[in-house]
Amino acid sequence: MFRKPMKMRDLEVWGVPSYVVDIWEKKYSRYLLPVQEEAVRHYGVLEYNGSGGIAALTSFARNDRERMDSRFHGNDIKGGGNDRNGNLLVVAPTSSGKTFIGEMAAITQVVREKKTIYLVPLRSLAEEKYHHFKDLYADCDINTLISSRDRREYDKRIIKGDYQAVVMVYEKFNCFLLEFPDFLRDVSLVIIDEMQMIHDPVRGPLLEEIIAYIKKNKPELKIIGLSAYLDNVAEFLNWISANSLLSYRRPVELRKGFVREGTFKYITHNSCCCGEETFFAPDEVRDNCYEDYLRETVSYFVEKDEPTLLFFPTRKDTRKWAGWLAGQVGAPRADEAIYELSRLEETRARNELLYLLEKGIAYHNADLSWEERNLVEAYLKKGEIKLICATTTLAMGVNLPFKNVILTTNKYTSADGDYRNSYFTSMSKADVENMGGRAGRLNQKEKDNFGRVIFLAPSLLSETVVQNVYFNALKPVMAAGMLRVNDSGGKYNSALTVAAPEVAAAPDTETPCRPLKKEKNFTNFLLKEIARGINTEEKLDNRFKGLTSDFKKDDHYWVFNFEEDDLETEIKESLKILIEHNLIKYGKKDKDAEKLSLTGAGVLINSRRIDMDTYLLFKEYLESKRGKLTNLEIITLLVKSGAGKNIPIPFPQFNQITDRYNKGGWKFYYQNKMAELVSDRGEDGKEIYQDIIELDEEGYLFDLDIEEYLSIKKALLLYDWIGDREIKEIEEAYKIYGGAIRKLGEGFSWLADSLAAVAENLGWSKKENKKEELAGIKVVSERLAWGMEEEGLGLARLHIPGLSRSYVRALLREGYDNRKCLEELGEEELAKVVPKRLAGRIKRRLNAETVKVKESGLQDDDGHTEEGTEGRHKVCPYTKDDSQRLTTILEIDIHRPDRIIFMGKEVKVTTIGFSLICLLAQHRGQVVGYEEILKELWEDEKDAIYTRINYHVCKIKKDILKALNNKSRYAKKIGNIFKIVPGRGLMLDIKEKELETNF
Repeated sequence: MFRKPMKMRDLEVWGVPSYVVDIWEKKYSRYLLPVQEEAVRHYGVLEYNGSGGIAALTSFARNDRERMDSRFHGNDIKGGGNDRNGNLLVVAPTSSGKTFIGEMAAITQVVREKKTIYLVPLRSLAEEKYHHFKDLYADCDINTLISSRDRREYDKRIIKGDYQAVVMVYEKFNCFLLEFPDFLRDVSLVIIDEMQMIHDPVRGPLLEEIIAYIKKNKPELKIIGLSAYLDNVAEFLNWISANSLLSYRRPVELRKGFVREGTFKYITHNSCCCGEETFFAPDEVRDNCYEDYLRETVSYFVEKDEPTLLFFPTRKDTRKWAGWLAGQVGAPRADEAIYELSRLEETRARNELLYLLEKGIAYHNADLSWEERNLVEAYLKKGEIKLICATTTLAMGVNLPFKNVILTTNKYTSADGDYRNSYFTSMSKADVENMGGRAGRLNQKEKDNFGRVIFLAPSLLSETVVQNVYFNALKPVMAAGMLRVNDSGGKYNSALTVAAPEVAAAPDTETPCRPLKKEKNFTNFLLKEIARGINTEEKLDNRFKGLTSDFKKDDHYWVFNFEEDDLETEIKESLKILIEHNLIKYGKKDKDAEKLSLTGAGVLINSRRIDMDTYLLFKEYLESKRGKLTNLEIITLLVKSGAGKNIPIPFPQFNQITDRYNKGGWKFYYQNKMAELVSDRGEDGKEIYQDIIELDEEGYLFDLDIEEYLSIKKALLLYDWIGDREIKEIEEAYKIYGGAIRKLGEGFSWLADSLAAVAENLGWSKKENKKEELAGIKVVSERLAWGMEEEGLGLARLHIPGLSRSYVRALLREGYDNRKCLEELGEEELAKVVPKRLAGRIKRRLNAETVKVKESGLQDDDGHTEEGTEGRHKVCPYTKDDSQRLTTILEIDIHRPDRIIFMGKEVKVTTIGFSLICLLAQHRGQVVGYEEILKELWEDEKDAIYTRINYHVCKIKKDILKALNNKSRYAKKIGNIFKIVPGRGLMLDIKEKELETNF
């Protein structure tokens, strides 16, 4: 029996404001998708803690809602699905609308003056979700913030609770839980996106810690987990204690199968029907030839104009097969994409993409810059790019219109998250479901709307493997009693809670078991367990005995194995070490005498997720440090730490003749280069360098182990990264792609931030002689994240996607070094300095933020909202006393063309700058046109352009502000006096009595 879908407008009955429904109808649809409707009707996603559900509605709305529910009485859930205020796990295929369930729940909390935290695993996903909320709800004035490793500008506001919704990455949220637990005081909902990461060896245990903390310390806080596919779902639900909304149906049908001898044999996802399609004739391919099968299958899709995504295990594979396909397939040239890409910063990846786009092909992996990835995604949506070869960078988050997904049977992974122990292995069911879910995106305009998930089977063996391992697994996994939506009876599965743990499994469902990880750092693990409340020796003994056997308690999900044989002895010895280094302590009161707790340093190690040896190295070096810390010294300290050695640097990715790192020529090259750099910087005598550039008796550098050589290479690369070398030069010097360099910088930025936290824990923020040193470490952390020289950080902190190091440097060369300069520039003028697509993005972002700040009436002099001032007052540009005391503001003396006097302070100026000020002073209060200024100041230079004028104006403003000790309260006054009139020219907007001239 088919039922009519629920209208989006009906959500007003659940208390959603009409203006929010207007936004949702415009953005999504007039109707809810089935899984969304189920979540609203039977799982309480539009209710909130502190509400009485229906009792909180008006009488009219309550009657209306009850009437609507009665129409669908036959769809009520059995087994506890109506526990509306409980935790909820939503497992539904890609494109089914599960993400909007989280969004509806978040907005429901916001409109009731509650706070929501939205968690994602990756920084890129955090940026995407943050801007989604900012842009979509701009007119609603929802105070949305973001926090990740490199987005720290809102951290203080988050700690104070000055937000309504915040998007965070898992690691940052965990850090806040441990260091600032009170920040959850007004939070009513935590949404965990990509919940399948619970089985990831790196992020899985972290997610467990997060969920366990909330369950123990904030049990009233509601958790909604979202996942496209989740292994071991029954066991996980038993542990998390949540209702479950498990949806099998996709809005778009998916054909899943394999290609053998030109025929695609498939089973449909929703209807479970078998079928066949002919892609090519059997005689077009050779048996056992993967290349033939790939060429003919892709050619078929290109001919039918169907966008296709090909997943490969490694970045190297994506480049290899994209290049191979470019020589085999005749896809149309991507003209507009080539035009825009050619104007981006030159990198090796950009040059490779320019070649591939001649055939409408691209690759997508972590070696690309953000701007390059964004361009590839944009022109796929526009239809110019037909084929993309990708790694798992496209397996999560980004929704792109692929008709087909072609998968391989293996993936490249690392044991327990250790990159030094990486290997190829078969893809899991979750991998297939999550990657295959990229196919068949919802498109209301397409009549025959379906997608394909395809394995290639060029041999009988590969056909057998695909059938045995994947094809059966791709059949519907339907638990007993689980009926599809819109079928007779139309029920989802019943909710699974601790009270009702049994789930009837399908024949090919694996026996539930908890994930297992080999834990190498016993001491750090001990710290985490103490923080978790297992805080006596007896509890620790019981905990570790249970870890490696049949541990049945539901307070832990992951199971761990340890290298230590005698765990009882190891616990005692580790506790002794932790106490000795003041990382844990026993309680002082008698009743707490046996209870252990973390000290401030212990919390730091736990929250920053660094190992104890790294902490001790940082602590001892900082305590013994005499003299100023240099940038090279800080970087060397970072790369020599245990945590620094664990941050991977890719093997040489191109133009490498030797076999990876098996031959030693490269090692001594980097060691000699490090010695030269240390000598050039005059830092030869510093202890930090001695063990890596020390000479033997014959004057040769000592031989080091491979980890030390790699540390030296990392140090040199990072030093160049924050310097003035172009990215293309750095790529060629180290044989690494720009995207990988940026990722390395981000990893060490986090580690530098941890170093700064250690310094603060040592009291550096309270010591006058150490404050500058602490600030220097924090600056290095920012520079590592962005690859910037220090003067570029002002622009980098705008966090405009695509505004990378080379474009920041281009802007600095033109004198545009702050937000105000960019706001005053027109888009056309800006496009003369940076690519047009970036110029447009800069203006859109700045204009949107400026409007928001102006509407709120809470500006500081740079147009930013001052931290902590919301709802209180405007920041005045200068005080009343200042204005009374200062009558003459600007003094100009023709006999002193090297300086001006501004508010009693001498300001050094250039010859051109002085001439410009004099010209404006002669026309005080009038707009002087750009053409007139160019004619007066650059009469003999035919290539002079408007950007020169703006450069000198910005420089004058900057120098004046510097003379006033960078007091930000004067910035607005300076900007108002030296005024840029868009499209017309400049004006010295000053009263006659405030200007004194001697011409």
